Parts: sequence; C-alpha cells; structure tokens
Amino acid sequence: MIDRNASGGMDRGAEGAQAEWLSAMQSLAEQIQKQQQNSQQMIQELMNTYMQLLNTPGSYLSGQAEQQQQQTLQQTAQQWMEQAQQQRQTFQQQAKEQQQSFQQMTQEVLGSYSQLFNIPLSYAKEGLRDAQFPIEGYDELSVEEVSAHLDALSTEELREVRDYEERNKNRETVLEQLDRKIRGSS
Repeated sequence: MIDRNASGGMDRGAEGAQAEWLSAMQSLAEQIQKQQQNSQQMIQELMNTYMQLLNTPGSYLSGQAEQQQQQTLQQTAQQWMEQAQQQRQTFQQQAKEQQQSFQQMTQEVLGSYSQLFNIPLSYAKEGLRDAQFPIEGYDELSVEEVSAHLDALSTEELREVRDYEERNKNRETVLEQLDRKIRGSS
C-alpha cells in the first residue's frame, strides 16, 4: 500500500524541481537580455567614438565628403542598431517559448506522476487479486486448457474464475462448464 505522506513528499519534491527549473530558465532569459543590452551599448559607444574622430579638427575629410561619410556611417549604425534590436526580440521570444514548453512538459510529467500515486484502491486490490488468481496464466489458456484446471478448484475459486471470465473473454463454453461445476459442488 502506498503511503500518502510519501506521495505528498514526492509531489512537493517534483514541484520544487519545477520551481528550480523555471527559475533557471528565467535567469537564462535575463542573462540573454543583459548581453543584448551590452552589445547595443558597445555599438553605440563605437559609433560615438568614430563620429568624434570624424569631427576632430584637421580631419582629412573636407566639407561635402565628410558630411556624406557621416550620413553613410549614421545609416550603417542605425541598421546595426535595428538588427541588434531584432536579434534581441528574437532571443526573448525563443526564451519565452522554451520556458512555456518547459512549463507544459513539467505540468504533464507532474500530472502523470500524480496519477501514478492516486490510483484508486480498487485497482490495487484487483492487482493483488490477479496475483493470487486460482489459475496461473489464465488469459493465455484455451477453453480446453481452462477446463483441465477446473476439477482442482474450490467453489469459491470457481466463482472467482467465472466472474473474471464473464468480465473479460466471456466465452460461453467456459461459462457453462463453470456454472455446472458450481451447481454440482453446492
């Protein structure tokens, strides 16, 4: 018989493991977001440094060429920033999807685990009864093989076999033989 305290402890242990995994997934998502922010900041600082270099007195670039160069540089920097932003959003979406998948999988595992320990007592009793069934390997036996075992059974065992036969294979020949044996021993 399953100890309910033990199954409760196992459920709490599984819930603790779920919470730990969810925490790890959240931490991973936060780390990804920090890395993306750092990348954006580095790109912005690089662009600012380059722009300062272009704007220093005595630069070899003159008037229009310098302005055109700056515009091209600004457009390139803007494209980089947009790509970094898109990449960050993609990473966040992937992390979110992974977290949701993990949560769903964890819920399914916990549900299965919970069902395993919440088997009705009648099933457990039936399992014990099957282990002590009067005719070993009954489900694999033919009508003739079952008939050969009937003489060695008590009336109670004959009734047990009859009930089982009726619920499962419901073979008319076997049921008739069992009824005759039960009537004859009463």
